[in-house]
Amino acid sequence: MSTSKGIASSHNRAALLFLSPAFLLIAAFVAYPVVYAGWLSLFRWDGASAPVFQGAGNFVRLAGDPIFWRALGRNLLVALSAMVFQVFLALCIAYCLVRIVPAFSRIFLFFYLVPVMVSEICIGLLWRFMYNPYFGLVNAAFGALGLDGLKRGWLGESGTAFSAVVVVMSFTYLGLYVLLFVAAVRSVPESVYEAAEIDGAGHFTKFFSITIPMVGDAVRANSLLGIIGSLKTFSLVFVLTNGGPNHASEVVSTYLYKMGFGSFEMGYAATIGFTQMLLTAIGAWLVFRYLKRAGVGGRT
Repeated sequence: MSTSKGIASSHNRAALLFLSPAFLLIAAFVAYPVVYAGWLSLFRWDGASAPVFQGAGNFVRLAGDPIFWRALGRNLLVALSAMVFQVFLALCIAYCLVRIVPAFSRIFLFFYLVPVMVSEICIGLLWRFMYNPYFGLVNAAFGALGLDGLKRGWLGESGTAFSAVVVVMSFTYLGLYVLLFVAAVRSVPESVYEAAEIDGAGHFTKFFSITIPMVGDAVRANSLLGIIGSLKTFSLVFVLTNGGPNHASEVVSTYLYKMGFGSFEMGYAATIGFTQMLLTAIGAWLVFRYLKRAGVGGRT
């Protein structure tokens, strides 16, 4: 017994030794910035002069800041669009590639993955060109179809700027989720589909009654990735509209950037970032609990 305990203790020490670099990196680049942001949120600081303690003043200001709450609402809309146009649509495409047109799956996967392999900055600049109201491809396509009434300045109008950004986000991230779901769908035993076909099940039934329940773990993981990514999205919005016009496409991260590096209100920017982190963690936990209770993945 003592020998087995000694071996287990030795294995534990070895495991801790190998994990220690990761723990140090997490402590340095995750834990410390979070704690520092929480501490800085209690101060008024412009980045140069001495910080002035003001307690919960920044949080009181944030609670009454309409721009922040509208930006947070847009983050939630981005998360909703991610669930529909990235996660669910990616699962549908993955099922089609694996079960309906497997011979062309590699070709389609390559094209879906191209936006993932390209820098988000490059993607944003490309779509800015495509959305250009004078020589952009989007308006040119509408003109070629005789739909001149649909031409507009997509990124320069308050009514269309946010929707245009959401389209770019869906285009950019869809391929990643398709790749992840293709691997998950391929892991479903062929015998299950064969049994369903014997019972007369079509693709619609096999997708909703077999595929979704059996790839539930992938659905949960990708949903969490989509929610977390949506709540902290920044680069595409920054490149396409910088939150404009008149905050029409503002999200929390771009508002944080403007407060910190535009207005030099570092304390208030830290408050926004700390609150964003808390809301992201809470949102991810709620989504995970909901999916778990709904039985996605076959586990309770």
